[in-house]
Amino acid sequence: MKKILLTIIKILVIVLLITWMILFVVDYFRAKDGTKPLICLNESTVEVDEGTYYSCTSFGYKYYEYRLNAGGSKIGFGPSFIKNETEKELGL
Repeated sequence: MKKILLTIIKILVIVLLITWMILFVVDYFRAKDGTKPLICLNESTVEVDEGTYYSCTSFGYKYYEYRLNAGGSKIGFGPSFIKNETEKELGL
């Protein structure tokens, strides 16, 4: 019985890990195209002097977009637990 339970737990962990990896890869390529991720756990939009900063946090990673009022934008994708360069520049 204990062996069956361990096998089920191992299979669940592997399935969750594979699902997260697929979601990460899909969202990475969506970010490269300038599209929001499939799942956003936390969204925030901040108006700053030069434009608008949008951030969408998902499962361990973050999609961010900084649109300037004068035109142009910066789009990025990275870990959610580290501030990106745009956030550091804006003081967010």
